[in-house]
Amino acid sequence: MINMQVEELDPLATSLRKPAAQRILSSGGLLILEILCYLLGAGAIAFMVFMKKIYPFYLLSDLTYDQASRSHYGLINIAYLNVAVYGLVVFICILLYALGISLRRIRQKNNILHMAGSTIKNVVGQILNRKASIEAIEQRHFIDLPELHSNFATGSIEGVGKAKTHEIPNPGFDGEDAP
Repeated sequence: MINMQVEELDPLATSLRKPAAQRILSSGGLLILEILCYLLGAGAIAFMVFMKKIYPFYLLSDLTYDQASRSHYGLINIAYLNVAVYGLVVFICILLYALGISLRRIRQKNNILHMAGSTIKNVVGQILNRKASIEAIEQRHFIDLPELHSNFATGSIEGVGKAKTHEIPNPGFDGEDAP
């Protein structure tokens, strides 16, 4: 059973572990990208507020208030153009915030995976220590015992009458005081 546990958990622990420098870089990089996405989203909102004062976009407001442009292009077309530009900026802002939230979730899951990898590594270590202890006990105590062969078909155990209790050697007792 212990061997099966080690066979199942050891590849998992190995795959979840990665060097600390790589993990810190990934976590730090994800944090910087997350903050950058939030700042760009806030910048997109500020861009919408100040769009009438920025070079190519102030022409949209000029088109709206210029009588010759309204009659040439049509007021509805100019309004649709304004709505489309503001809609694109809102869409970009939503995408940036969604990307920031996704980066935060990835960073949190990486932290959970690192903790799980460390825990599994500790569990595998404990299982290996338990296995070594069991093997040490088997080597110390069970090698000197006589072999008892059971016959499952008849239900009898062969060798029971051959070895008596005081004939089984005890490594902790030297046998001088034996009755």
